[in-house]
Amino acid sequence: MKNKNSIIALIVVVILLGGFLLFKSMSKPQDKPPVVEDTPIEEIEPLDPAVVVDLTKSRLKDNTVVLSINGLGSKYTSVSYELSYESQSIVQGVTSKPLDVSGKDTFTRDDIYLGTCSRNVCRPHAGVKKISVTLEFTSLSGKKSQFSRDYDL
Repeated sequence: MKNKNSIIALIVVVILLGGFLLFKSMSKPQDKPPVVEDTPIEEIEPLDPAVVVDLTKSRLKDNTVVLSINGLGSKYTSVSYELSYESQSIVQGVTSKPLDVSGKDTFTRDDIYLGTCSRNVCRPHAGVKKISVTLEFTSLSGKKSQFSRDYDL
């Protein structure tokens, strides 16, 4: 009789445990698909064809390039640049924050050093032959324009 009661009790526990696990798995919240938010796509306007960009080696400073932009026509408030180049099989680069060009027709940056400086000690990046330039202009209305080109040194 004791064996029979033990078996019945065991069956009841298994049934209750199985029912509990089944109920728990059914009441588990379903994974909702991720909410995809629409991110506004920033509209890029074409750069005014009057704008002329040039990049040359500096005649005054070693391992330095001069970025010249002409034809801005006071149409832009800022410009930022990114220069990337390869030195000894390593891709290097120089970037700027947005620079104020409000009211200007020309802009020149003559101190872009191709190297690394730390604690007033500068080490040039050797063997630079080609530089990729990407410029981002912001117009008076706040619209963005881009310019990209490779320059041989």
